[in-house]
Amino acid sequence: MAQVTVIGTGLIGTSLGLALRASSLRNLTVVGTDADSAVRSGAQKRDAFDRVEGRLGNAIAEADIIILATPVLAMRELMEGMADYLPEGCVVTDVGSTKTQVLQWADEFLPDSVDFVGGHPMAGRETPGPENADGTMFAGKPYCVIPSPRASERAVGEISTLAEAVGGVPYFISVDEHDSFVAAVSHLPFVLSTALIGCTSKSANWSDIGQLASSGYRDITRLASGDPVMHRDICVSNAQPIVAWIDAFIRELYEYRKLLDTDGEPPDTDAVGTLFEDARVARNRWMAGDVNPRARELQNTPEYPTFSQSMGQMFLGGWADRARRMMSGDLPNPRRSNNRDSDAPRR
Repeated sequence: MAQVTVIGTGLIGTSLGLALRASSLRNLTVVGTDADSAVRSGAQKRDAFDRVEGRLGNAIAEADIIILATPVLAMRELMEGMADYLPEGCVVTDVGSTKTQVLQWADEFLPDSVDFVGGHPMAGRETPGPENADGTMFAGKPYCVIPSPRASERAVGEISTLAEAVGGVPYFISVDEHDSFVAAVSHLPFVLSTALIGCTSKSANWSDIGQLASSGYRDITRLASGDPVMHRDICVSNAQPIVAWIDAFIRELYEYRKLLDTDGEPPDTDAVGTLFEDARVARNRWMAGDVNPRARELQNTPEYPTFSQSMGQMFLGGWADRARRMMSGDLPNPRRSNNRDSDAPRR
């Protein structure tokens, strides 16, 4: 029987546990563990895991796949501490929102006897904790797969299978692309949301302004209610890509400022209207799915395959299918033929 261990039973970790237990994968044991006993207890109440362990060693001893679902900056110490106790041949992955430092730590601290494949499901909510977990959170959402340079086809296939099992859509992407693109569509939004709260709430008139704030203000500041530790770790571990997108946003915002600040003259009505019309059209195209790879495939213009397409062709056509069959019980698990009875640390 294959075992998936989730380290970190907060919102995402517990949601993964719920999704895996509800998946079509057979002969699978899902184990959870967390350094915080209250968080472990919350995960147990949600019945998200077959069992919840209080000790990390017990949770990983027989794991085939280990998912790190902790804050990003906690992963360095976690990898370093568990390296000597990882089962030979297991696959380690994560669900962190940044990848450059995580892959560097994996290369530095994890033994050669295991594979590391970075992962990032593009799903979540601003309310943290296992009590807010949702096993359907990943359904239909991109699940970024970022293999380390030495990851095997088998390991990439297993993480792709796991992504599909929880309802996600595997999306292969390089580490640099991931950190830049996610900075644009995930990290910049919560920075802007937080900055708007800061800008308005620090006003001397906030007590009156706040009385007028309604649904628009509420919607655009929603992300500021997110986990401060998660937001802190993302910013610290992905600082330069976020800075680049903040600069791009400032340039965009300055275009609006130039149109409105006309030295006492009325702003150009047509030019201002064009800004809003262009934005409306761009958002509507995105909402309609016109900017996804499938839409590009329907165009007649030839183009070279993207990193995502190349990796998908390489891995999803081969080992992912075999891994899926193995985890569903149609093929034997080759690692289960190894001697896993020893309690001695392995590296």
